[in-house]
Amino acid sequence: MRNFFDVLVRYETELWAMVESRLAAAGAVSLATLEALRVVDRHAGRCRVHEVSEDLSITVGAASKLVDRIERAGLVRRAPNPQDRRSALVVLTPAGADALAFADDTAGRALADHLDPSGVDVAALADALAVLRERLGASRRQGLGA
Repeated sequence: MRNFFDVLVRYETELWAMVESRLAAAGAVSLATLEALRVVDRHAGRCRVHEVSEDLSITVGAASKLVDRIERAGLVRRAPNPQDRRSALVVLTPAGADALAFADDTAGRALADHLDPSGVDVAALADALAVLRERLGASRRQGLGA
């Protein structure tokens, strides 16, 4: 099991660095920014910092700082939440939508260049990892931590 963990963590780190490098070379936003923009887009019109936190598995504080940073860059804006005055909705700006499209395409090509010739059933691997991630989430919600 330790070998699985070691290989998985190192691969994720190296894969992140490769995609990040391709994004930078293309003049696209960082991978962290891309991930946040994807969350905002996925929750179109109903995204709060909480959704960024949950979807990216980061703390609310880290998500808030990330949203602050991409807001300063003009990629998102905060809007009043009509259902809850205490929170704001995070929405893409036109510049954010453009940055998302460009970075998503660039990251997609980087991943395809790496994964397509690998011979690995990437869809099955993604499905298996999703099952394992859901198990972790269920355990965390039950307070088991396993």
